[in-house]
Amino acid sequence: MHGLRMLLEDRRLIWAAWLVIGLECVAALYLLRPWAKGDSFHYLLLAQNLSQHHYGVVTANGFEPDVLRPPGYPIVLWVQLHLLHLPPVAVVALQLCGTCGALFAIQRYLAKSGVNPAPFVIVAAAYPFPLLYSVMLFAEAWATVAITAAALLLMRANSRAYAFAGAAAAVGALMRSDLLFVPVLLSMIVLLIERRCPVSKAQWIAKALVPSVAAALVLLPYAAWNYVHFHRASPAPIAGAVGTSLYLSTWQRDLTWTDVQAIIGGGSTQHIEAIGLGPAVREINRSIGAPENILAFDPWAYPDNHLRIAAAQAFRGAAIRRVEADPGRYAGHVAHNLWALWVTKRYDGVPAAVGIPLIISSAAVFLLGLAGMATALFRPGGWVVPAVLVPLTLYPAAIHLWLHTEARYTAATRPLLMMFAGAFLAWLLSRERFASGAVEGRTRT
Repeated sequence: MHGLRMLLEDRRLIWAAWLVIGLECVAALYLLRPWAKGDSFHYLLLAQNLSQHHYGVVTANGFEPDVLRPPGYPIVLWVQLHLLHLPPVAVVALQLCGTCGALFAIQRYLAKSGVNPAPFVIVAAAYPFPLLYSVMLFAEAWATVAITAAALLLMRANSRAYAFAGAAAAVGALMRSDLLFVPVLLSMIVLLIERRCPVSKAQWIAKALVPSVAAALVLLPYAAWNYVHFHRASPAPIAGAVGTSLYLSTWQRDLTWTDVQAIIGGGSTQHIEAIGLGPAVREINRSIGAPENILAFDPWAYPDNHLRIAAAQAFRGAAIRRVEADPGRYAGHVAHNLWALWVTKRYDGVPAAVGIPLIISSAAVFLLGLAGMATALFRPGGWVVPAVLVPLTLYPAAIHLWLHTEARYTAATRPLLMMFAGAFLAWLLSRERFASGAVEGRTRT
């Protein structure tokens, strides 16, 4: 064990782990090209239309403002692809650099807090999922950077840092609208951080409001845009996929992998028809005057804004009725999501020699992260990472437990999960050292 401690304290090990991370970035860039699928094409189209000074798409009614996605990532793509004329490989490389920057910032935070950062960097090298999410043309990369920045700024515990943390969280919400309530969570965390400071109650509350106020200022332009176009000053998209996602979640335990792939492609299978999902969706489509053959669970599949908004509402109502009819089955789905949102169980097209280690890594880091978060709550001797970051780490899962499951939905806080996993390993090492020192001292006595 002494040799292991000496190895983990060797700076060359950290450099070696970063070399592995760099090789993983190169491999991901090469193996996952052309880096676009599913939602990527929607983002790319929105970015292209921004070049015409419009945020929206052509529908059956002509050009309409977008009702489904926040503008953060399309704006980033517009700047990179259409303003700076960067090639797609450079866009993806910048996303990977952003994610690696977030990991390095956590490494620095741990080192400055007195925690050996080597276990965290090793975890990062053994857990490539943030890199894999970042190599696709999805909003996850910059959402991850924004939330990591918000968490680390929060730990500086001053009003200026709180303001920047709230602004960073708002940027995350402009990337993914499911992060919209993170600034409110940050304000609650500030209440905990500042509760022991010798200030008046008014000052205490004022400090807690700083992240939310800063976030509101960042989100104000988008809310104003929604008001101008839809008469609703909403900081989130007017429609969105919550309704369709919730409805799909009530069927998810009945669906095979083949069914899910067919749905993603907008098609059906004999099994989908046999269990009643196909007929049920067609009935909902008829009720809102939509084409019956739409079997996609993204409102984007509907031909105009009116139907996209109507579909979001109709599927939400249908989902609630299904949950009320069989709450036990839905509870089972939610319980399953506690694991499935963090641990990917399928790697299609990946050799078993690669897929099995990925499954093991995914499960191990999740369990170590949970152990680290539990340790933070009890805060034993020698533990440094604060428990106030636990709710922020778990936030995406708390939002998506109720909806249909994709592990990438927790991507924004995966570096924080890795931080708790690495800190837990470092803490175990320090405890073993303390115990060994005590035994050695007693032996000499």
